[in-house]
Amino acid sequence: MKVLAALLLLASAAYPADDGFAKWWPRFQAAVKSGDAKTVAAGAPFPMHWENGPVRDIESEAEFVRGFDTYFTSDMKRAVATKKADKIPDGYMITWKARGNEYSLYFKPAGGGFVLNGLSEGPP
Repeated sequence: MKVLAALLLLASAAYPADDGFAKWWPRFQAAVKSGDAKTVAAGAPFPMHWENGPVRDIESEAEFVRGFDTYFTSDMKRAVATKKADKIPDGYMITWKARGNEYSLYFKPAGGGFVLNGLSEGPP
């Protein structure tokens, strides 16, 4: 019995409980692909830290929706469509390289699901 309990403990550590991200992620990907800015921004915290060239913050959801095609560049859309998100201590992230920099989009848990939580830009 002790061996079985130890094996179950090891299995639960190797395969953490489903936190809902796997279900949320395809819906987010579909919203980005279709240009559904309101769904992409739904529940996200604003002002949002958004490092992309001269842009450093997006002040409101309305501003995000208005400038969606500027804020979500083609390389970001491609990254969302193709990258596997990595688990980080406070949520998930995807990272890619474009235009001589490395970019990361962050997602955090919120309201029983997940929300977009910002973009960082830095040297590769």
